[in-house]
Amino acid sequence: MSIQDETSSDRWLSHCVWIVALWASFFNLLNFNGYPLFRPEVAITMLALALVGGVMALIQQAAKPRLWFLVVALFAAVLVDLNASISAIWFLGCWAIFAVIAFYVREVFVKILFAAAAAVLFFQGAELVLDDGSPREAGNEAQNLQDPDRDRADRPAIVHLVLDSYLGLDGMALGPDIYRDLRSEQVRFFTSHDFQVYPRAYSPYAKTLNSLPALFSYGQDEPVVHSITSEYSIPEQLPYFADLDLMGYRIDALLPAYFDLCVKQKLTRCRTFESSGLSSMLDTEMSATDRAKVFGFTMLNLTRTIRSATGRIRPDPGARLAHNRSELFPLTSLGQFDSFIADVAGLREGEVKFAHILLPHDPYMLAADCTVKPESRWLDEHGPGTAAAREQGYADQVRCLQQRLDRLLDALDRTPAGREAIVLIHGDHGSRIAPTQPFVDGPQLSPRELLMSYSTFFAIRVPGESPGEVPGTHSLGRLMADFRAREFAAAPRPAPAVDQVAVTDAAGTPREWRPLPGFTR
Repeated sequence: MSIQDETSSDRWLSHCVWIVALWASFFNLLNFNGYPLFRPEVAITMLALALVGGVMALIQQAAKPRLWFLVVALFAAVLVDLNASISAIWFLGCWAIFAVIAFYVREVFVKILFAAAAAVLFFQGAELVLDDGSPREAGNEAQNLQDPDRDRADRPAIVHLVLDSYLGLDGMALGPDIYRDLRSEQVRFFTSHDFQVYPRAYSPYAKTLNSLPALFSYGQDEPVVHSITSEYSIPEQLPYFADLDLMGYRIDALLPAYFDLCVKQKLTRCRTFESSGLSSMLDTEMSATDRAKVFGFTMLNLTRTIRSATGRIRPDPGARLAHNRSELFPLTSLGQFDSFIADVAGLREGEVKFAHILLPHDPYMLAADCTVKPESRWLDEHGPGTAAAREQGYADQVRCLQQRLDRLLDALDRTPAGREAIVLIHGDHGSRIAPTQPFVDGPQLSPRELLMSYSTFFAIRVPGESPGEVPGTHSLGRLMADFRAREFAAAPRPAPAVDQVAVTDAAGTPREWRPLPGFTR
């Protein structure tokens, strides 16, 4: 049968297949995130996808007769990319294979595509309809389990929080005024809760997948090599968690899935969460259209080849990059932090409650009262937008975080084990509000911009020790090493040492050590 002789049913199939396939992919995304079906933002997104599918059908129609098989094969490869995030070489391979099939068995190819998409849509839709909306309980993902029969250590509990992108106090002191005010607020808050703060703490690394293994190894490990685009890491056994285990602590960890401690660390319980969970938008002030935008950019960013091909396309130079516009890191972590606060109500001596929370990490989307700003006002650490606007957004997010920290400390003070617990709170690197991260051959950054990457918050509360500001410039690794030397029972006071920071190549691999810029203006 020639293309010109196609039946009306075949024409209907070829026009609808892309809409059905896009809807099926969207329903799969909703199920993965536990997002309910009957919501206005879902309807808006389905309408937008129907329009996209309609445009694809029109392009397919216009490609007849000679280029039809190439266009259909290209769209089929896009669908594979959307659902499997394939590399460019696999994308081209799929396109070529689909093109051969479509050239020789046109009718069968379209019918198979439609049948497969319709089946996925039906089963994913059925699961969404039957979902009762109850929260999904995270299971214990710890694989290297601590001995469940061993007695807990006769030691004070430890509550250990890593707060991503938390700028140090003397990094804030460099200004502008919004940061200097924030520094004063932070000092008052933490010292009033009996913390010792370390204004000139810093991370030698500006990237999480380098900084966390280093600090958990007391700064003694070789630089960890990760691509700048790494999305998942399983660290080898880290000395910090091994030492806690040897001392008899039971360790309970909560962390984002991309830095997975659950596999090789000795833990009693471990739970991971997706860094950017769509269900975190539920029960917020976000409009249906803003949520639909996040859905759309999430689907774009699920692809790999298409995302790479379109990632730098911005009709408006002042708009955020498309690959950033699906990120909900702080909002997702806010909900996880609330779960962590509820969890510490059962804290007992001899236990460690550890959490890695992506706050005050960008995008800067939360107001100081933790409500969500309109999507048009969200900002990213490296821009676009003025530095002043990004610093204001960052300060808002720190103040939101401080509210949650207040709740955490209140929850701890309500229990005997919590009142006697050692509470350690620190960042993994600075705010990184600069044109770029520090690269060996990258743009020249000012000393203040460099410190925005390295200056890192560090505070500890030890019952019986006086609050205040601890002088000296200290790397996270040295602070953690001295904390270990004191058997995790006293605030660290490391000896002075050479202060150096790592500068990476464009792939994220540390290449050079340079002096830490001074904290004076």
